[in-house]
Amino acid sequence: MPHPTAVRSSMTSRALPVIGALESQIRSNRYQPGDCLPSEKEIGREFQVSRTVVREALQVLKARGVLEGRRGSGTYVAESRNGSVRESLTWYAELQRDAPRFLEMMDLRILVETFCVRKLAEEGGSLREVQKHLLKMERNTTDLARFADADIAFHLAIIKASRHSLFFEVAQAVLPVLGRNFARRTHDNPGMARRILNEHRQIFHHLETNHPVSAESRMRAHLERSRRNLVKRLDESRPAGTRS
Repeated sequence: MPHPTAVRSSMTSRALPVIGALESQIRSNRYQPGDCLPSEKEIGREFQVSRTVVREALQVLKARGVLEGRRGSGTYVAESRNGSVRESLTWYAELQRDAPRFLEMMDLRILVETFCVRKLAEEGGSLREVQKHLLKMERNTTDLARFADADIAFHLAIIKASRHSLFFEVAQAVLPVLGRNFARRTHDNPGMARRILNEHRQIFHHLETNHPVSAESRMRAHLERSRRNLVKRLDESRPAGTRS
């Protein structure tokens, strides 16, 4: 079975609406566990896409465990929905292209990360991975792609170290997608990178010295500043007559 990431890398944008629509039909019980889906030709006719696009959409949903193929029989809604929380949220995040939903995911990130950084500072835990990614950020303030990757990894390491398994699943799904898209819009010069690095150093300092209130406060300030910057960038990208 192909991994969802591998499938996603070759997927055309035309398959995304088909994936979303089929998932919506399954959630609304139009198709229930064990039901056989219509043929590729019929699905293509319903959504006015080619059979190639339909196959891509079905392949993705099979990889996620939403559908299963039965040789010589067809494609069925899986009896056991074995797609993980992480995979489901990853696809949700990938499908979001409008600014309000994008900002809602940023709000989710603020809630999760402020909770986890405080929990880690209160309860303690290994900061080895967190520090490792902080050092990578320090070494790459002029290589903005690597800096952004280390930035995302720093935040994931905090959530993992906090030992909140559900929040870590959520973060693994949302953070790479949201972080990557955010970095494209904001990590655009070394001066910005140095400011962001300083904020991360402050967060790490309060974790290392076990100050939960300060760690939470610094994380919240960092993420809320990032959110404001994102709002600004999104607004700048709109046509002049539609800006707020």
